[in-house]
Amino acid sequence: MKTSMYPKTISVLAVTIALAGCGQGGGQGAAPADGKAPVESVEAFTKEPVKLTLYNNGAGINTATDLQKVILDPVQKMYPNITIELLAGKKLEDLIAAGETPDIISTSNFSLDTYIGMGLGSDLNQFVKTFKIDLNRFEPETIKNLRLYGKNGEIYGFPFAMNYGMTAYNKDIFDKYGVPYLKDGMTWEQVIDLSKKMTRSQDSTQILGIDPGFPQLFSRAYSIPATVDGKAVLATDGYKKMFSYLRSVYDIPGMVETKTNYLKDNIDFFTKEQRVAIKPYWISAFTSRVLPLVEQNQNFNWDMVSFPSFADKPGYGREVDFHLLMVTPASKNKDAAYRVLQAIQTTEAQSMINKFGRLSVLNDPAIQKDFASDLKIFEGKNLAGIFSVKPAPLPRGSMYDSKMYSILNEANKDMITGGKDINTVLREAEEKANKYIEEEKLKQQK
Repeated sequence: MKTSMYPKTISVLAVTIALAGCGQGGGQGAAPADGKAPVESVEAFTKEPVKLTLYNNGAGINTATDLQKVILDPVQKMYPNITIELLAGKKLEDLIAAGETPDIISTSNFSLDTYIGMGLGSDLNQFVKTFKIDLNRFEPETIKNLRLYGKNGEIYGFPFAMNYGMTAYNKDIFDKYGVPYLKDGMTWEQVIDLSKKMTRSQDSTQILGIDPGFPQLFSRAYSIPATVDGKAVLATDGYKKMFSYLRSVYDIPGMVETKTNYLKDNIDFFTKEQRVAIKPYWISAFTSRVLPLVEQNQNFNWDMVSFPSFADKPGYGREVDFHLLMVTPASKNKDAAYRVLQAIQTTEAQSMINKFGRLSVLNDPAIQKDFASDLKIFEGKNLAGIFSVKPAPLPRGSMYDSKMYSILNEANKDMITGGKDINTVLREAEEKANKYIEEEKLKQQK
């Protein structure tokens, strides 16, 4: 008989969140510029059934269970007439081309600039004012970061959950090769050294000691920006150091299987194929991937520790990260979408989300201490250990970040499979990045 993964009782994990680099939170939000449509009054909302659509990228809303537990259950406590369809398995570009732009986009602060650039962000200042949302209740770093993306004070995203870096590892692979388990507080050098002992071919299957992810996993955790004052800064000593970590991983024999099939931040290699020993990741995304395995009785012997630290920045893990909702300008029912945002920030909703394993975005220790208490998948796991390091300060973002990281990914590929050295790939990346920025600036002047 399959055991429910949502037990009625579970031991409480005391979690202390110490966000690094916190700035000043905002107040009630400024009124929108002239000509913008006002939000309908709070009292005027219909009681008729309303169906919204939601597109997710990078916010851990990947399954029907995620949608139900993180969004629908909290929202329907306040607005039972609102239902939401998750547009899974569809490309956003195809939806837009078909005239089916989603009402809401769930994403992370990392991708916010991409959607703003696509014209999918609407200013939420009037929503904040109309619904009397107190932004001072939120973790200060979230509001500080959101304000960076508005040229005239606009707020394009509404935070609903924090994220936290962690390192998952497959205990069976460690046991097979007699390698000691990971510990909290380890450095990248220590983790990579252990991964070397587990990168080998086994029964025609290539076992990979670690999936290091994309370059930005390192650079953002090291808190270095991709641009400064509107110019790319990719050929710096900081980026050279980050690429040296990647170089040390891919120099391990067996890490590059073919020139076209090198590891590219594929969580399925860890969760489904179970041939990756170490996976630095995000707790919310990991939870979303493991829950279906438990539901299908396909779970395996894994555990977790804190995200690796850099030797010169001990005690810090992955950067501050949070998840947010955007209301698209093309939404056919913006008023209902605003109600979703309103409902999901209440204390009751945030408590529900937090217990399901999505850290509350509110600066409220009373809520945070019950983190993941509804999830049986973390019983016997080192969940508390991931909080033994503090989040690294966010590097200053810009509207060009997504393109900068795409260019860095190409530079990484050139280094791994093209035989180019670190200095060359980063110099070429910076040149390409600055050319792109100049072209974008010219477009904006037209």
